[in-house]
Amino acid sequence: MRNQQSGKTLFPFLIILLAAICVYLYLPNTATATQTRSAKPVTVKAITTQLHTQSIDIQALGTSRANQEIIIRSAQSDYVASVFFDDGDQVEKNQILVELNHAEEAARVEELTINLKEEKRQLERLNKLAKTQSTAKSLLEEQRSRFEATQVQLAAAKIRLSEMTITAPFSGRLGQRMISAGAYINSNTDITTLDDISVIKVDFNVPEKYLAQLTEGMTVNATSPAYPSITFTGQLSNISSRINATTRSIPVTASFSNENKKLRAGMLMYASLQLSELNALIIPEKSIIPIEDQHFVYVIEESKAVKTAVVIEQRIHGNVAIKSGLKAGQQVITEGIIKIRPGSDVVVKGESL
Repeated sequence: MRNQQSGKTLFPFLIILLAAICVYLYLPNTATATQTRSAKPVTVKAITTQLHTQSIDIQALGTSRANQEIIIRSAQSDYVASVFFDDGDQVEKNQILVELNHAEEAARVEELTINLKEEKRQLERLNKLAKTQSTAKSLLEEQRSRFEATQVQLAAAKIRLSEMTITAPFSGRLGQRMISAGAYINSNTDITTLDDISVIKVDFNVPEKYLAQLTEGMTVNATSPAYPSITFTGQLSNISSRINATTRSIPVTASFSNENKKLRAGMLMYASLQLSELNALIIPEKSIIPIEDQHFVYVIEESKAVKTAVVIEQRIHGNVAIKSGLKAGQQVITEGIIKIRPGSDVVVKGESL
């Protein structure tokens, strides 16, 4: 009985002794291993900070349209006598495109021209008589009314006659010819289209928050899937007076000179509006370590990683402009950040500008 109690008393003591021996044997190896690991420098990539001039742009999708564009129709209904254009012709302002049968209208103008001459002759005769005969005064007023009425009728007839000849209201390029000689047309018949593409306008939207920075004349660059290697440069020509309440954006228009006639109305355009230029230290956004409402980077000083607080001025397409906290010429770690701690030894392998 006494031997059993002695065994129970010694058992906890033996366990504690064994644990102490294990700790004694293990700790030196662990410390040595830790020292070995901490002594090995961490391989990282870094960037040397430099002052850069960065353009602050707004990217948007837009649709092009011609400077002027219309569908040409006739104001009168009649048969087509002659067509003076082909598909895609370049025409000048007031160039004749189509003539309708106008014999009746021409005869009406001639008739009214003759009538007007007669009314004028009668008016002059009564005007002389009215100076000596009081009875001729009332006849004079009646004749003056007939003369003026005939003048109005002749003017209306001339307008109708002129509308039988369809001309280009402005210079531009015609579309498809959709009529032929002998066809009967009216005011609903499409004859062709006319586009003035000497200037191409691109409409797109800008977020409301940039409204205060918008001014007419700002530079706008644009590209098109049709010409992926060409950048077209234009100017902001119109800023809408209204903001879209649904999208919280403001419609704007950019105008591009199109002397080479590469652009067409209806094209998809990728517009880039240059708001301003920023002169600052710019580093990759992946270098930033956000902690609550602060931002940090690791700067390399004497081959050690030094955690440094920075103030961000602006984020720019995967980069950040630094307002304060860094100086030009410092090395900022861009890759390998998760493997280091403040004071870690580092070795740079790969540096980008």
